[in-house]
Amino acid sequence: MFTEFYFRSSSSTTFLVCLLFSITAFQVPGNCDLIKLKAGGEIRGKLQRHDSDTEEIRIIETLSGSRIAVAARQIEFVTNRPLSVEEYETRARQISDTVQEHLELAEWCSENHLISQRHEELEKVLLLDPDHAKARAALGYTNRDGEWMTRDDVMRKNGYIKYKGRYVSTAELELLEKNEAEIAEERKWFKKIKLWLTLMNSNDVQSQQDGLKNIQSINDPFAVAALARLMGKHENYLVRSLLVTTLSQITGDKPLRPLAELALSDPLQAIRESALQALSRRDASQAIVYFIEALKNRSNLIVRRAGEGLEVIGDESVVPELISALVTSHTYRVRVPDTSSTYSFGANGTFGNTGVVLPPEIEAGLLAGRYPNGVIVLPSQQPRVRMRTVSVKHNHQNEAVLSALQEITQQNFGYNQRLWQLWWSSTQNKTGIVPVVQ
Repeated sequence: MFTEFYFRSSSSTTFLVCLLFSITAFQVPGNCDLIKLKAGGEIRGKLQRHDSDTEEIRIIETLSGSRIAVAARQIEFVTNRPLSVEEYETRARQISDTVQEHLELAEWCSENHLISQRHEELEKVLLLDPDHAKARAALGYTNRDGEWMTRDDVMRKNGYIKYKGRYVSTAELELLEKNEAEIAEERKWFKKIKLWLTLMNSNDVQSQQDGLKNIQSINDPFAVAALARLMGKHENYLVRSLLVTTLSQITGDKPLRPLAELALSDPLQAIRESALQALSRRDASQAIVYFIEALKNRSNLIVRRAGEGLEVIGDESVVPELISALVTSHTYRVRVPDTSSTYSFGANGTFGNTGVVLPPEIEAGLLAGRYPNGVIVLPSQQPRVRMRTVSVKHNHQNEAVLSALQEITQQNFGYNQRLWQLWWSSTQNKTGIVPVVQ
């Protein structure tokens, strides 16, 4: 026996849901299914399996023991996940937004091996109490000169990067990735390219042309290290532009890193775009790792450029990293009056109750993440106000990252990371129950 119900969504789409009352108690499984409806809302329980994937009706047995039949055309996607995740989301909706309750839920997540959910609860603690030592320590932060930093942040600030589980300098990384024969071949190019750059900078027209022609003719992969080192940060933008052109004609993987660095960090948009186009015209799969790493950069400007790069050269393998970078948190160091106690990034260009109004161009720059080291706001009126430096955290919604996700997946869940994660989980589901009925 069942009763028919009609539900109407905000888009006025009507669909049929048949509620079937179960006689026996529901046996709680280790995993649960989640149906995401196109009209909005979710249904959780155990999906009843069918031999055919073209069934027009899906029946799901809920945790309370009742059965719900849903028209397949009304289903956005179906995914399967552990029951502990379902319990976490129930608990998360019920607790108060306090430090203590978020800490207790984080501890419960730890006991149930829900690592990402624990991280999320600890981050909520920091929103309420940015200097909460226990939450900071649990997330791997240490306090350095009044600023909370992760170990990766500390090591990167000191010029080290992680390589196969340990931190090495950039110079050491190059040595680790090369053998003696390669290093010898690369050294030969340093003298040549230095000479040709000197000729290009001379006052003699013929020497300039000779130097330019020699660099333009380079196609040896062993020349890449010298090209990148001597031209990548050159003050003359024409030299950096020449570097992109020269790297573009060299085959193999060696040009990928310098091209990625130019696409991410060159101050001129034209050069960044040129480097990205060069990557798009070749097999850039080995370069994707540099853009993924840039999604975690302390500068929101670099994060957004990484999103732009992955939209051009990325594939489905980068979807989880893009989802994580949809909204990123960045810390800015600002000077504020010593009398204020709370600070937050306001849409009107002020930091909390400080009364310090930023110039429009500075406000826009902070919102865009162009000042990774913060700004100093000086008082404009007498008498002088005693100032101090504080850290202000701001969460950025990264439009370029969202655009990359939309382009790669042909889906759009906005900045809702949870929905993106659920959808991605459904695409990785091997049960074959995801409906494709339009």
